[in-house]
Amino acid sequence: MKVNFDILENYALTYEGRHIDLHNNFDFVGFDYNVSEREIRLNWKKSSGKWVDKNELSSLTLVHKAVTFLKIIEQDEKSNYDDDSCLGEITFFPSTAREINDSIVPKQSKPKDGDDILYIFGNGQCIRIHCEEVEVSVSNEQNLKIEFTKDEALVTFEFLSRFTESEQNGIFEDQAEQKVLCLLEGQLEKQLVEPFMPNYKDI
Repeated sequence: MKVNFDILENYALTYEGRHIDLHNNFDFVGFDYNVSEREIRLNWKKSSGKWVDKNELSSLTLVHKAVTFLKIIEQDEKSNYDDDSCLGEITFFPSTAREINDSIVPKQSKPKDGDDILYIFGNGQCIRIHCEEVEVSVSNEQNLKIEFTKDEALVTFEFLSRFTESEQNGIFEDQAEQKVLCLLEGQLEKQLVEPFMPNYKDI
């Protein structure tokens, strides 16, 4: 099994120099199983807890490729959402001991030949997978908010307008750059016009 991360103390991952605390900072939201591709994706989102750093990843997915074994141990029927979404422990575990699904191998950061990967949740549920590769896929979507005074908006709007003229189109390396610039120009135009036109939003 190939992986692009290390398991740290059976509750977190280290990935590209980043510490990912799956137990405290992320909520498990479910998994997707693409049978034809033999791919299983376990999805997490950033917890809303006040202790979570504002710069934490917004979400992440553990992608399991070329899956050859999947076992799910049912959860406790009396569990609540906090238990359902909380990862208790994560571990690599020998595939020769698949009758054991409530134990961990401590201090093993990388898989050994023939290992499964085992996810144990607070509600008693266990997901056990054997595959050729597991990789972390991360997301850190953030919206950039820029505020202008009226004078700043006027100057910036005039400046951006020059780049959207037909004779300046060659300055853009791709359509994405031009699209972002046009969106920004549109927001500035809205900021300048809307205060003087109450029904501007309906136009």
